[in-house]
Amino acid sequence: MTAYFRNKVIPFLWEWEGTEFENDPDDPGGATKYGIDQRSHLNVDIKNLTSEEATDIYWNEWVKDGCEHLPAPLDWLFFDAAVNCGLGRAQQFLNASARDPKKFQKERSDFYIRLADQKPRLAKFKKGWLARVNDLSKVAGIV
Repeated sequence: MTAYFRNKVIPFLWEWEGTEFENDPDDPGGATKYGIDQRSHLNVDIKNLTSEEATDIYWNEWVKDGCEHLPAPLDWLFFDAAVNCGLGRAQQFLNASARDPKKFQKERSDFYIRLADQKPRLAKFKKGWLARVNDLSKVAGIV
């Protein structure tokens, strides 16, 4: 595990995903803790998940998703999008942006706006989603 991942990516995730168990009925991922959702991690005891276990899960996903083959900061943008809205969607943003970090974040923001408009029960998350994208753009140095 790299220092970049442990010292930058993970603290950002904890800030935006939270570190407490949540089970919002409007969250399509179901029960979550540290942003790890029950839907995608069927064999994980989400309620009792530790930060170290969550970090290990995320590191394995970082490697599996090929983030280390993307240049910084695109590696982080891609990973954060995969965590928040799925690997397939992150791949769509990557393709549509031609790997340009600013365009990637624009694709992501536009997706969240459309999603909130199309699915009113998710509209309550829109402000947070957009704030997260903006914050990551600042932290990653692309604004």
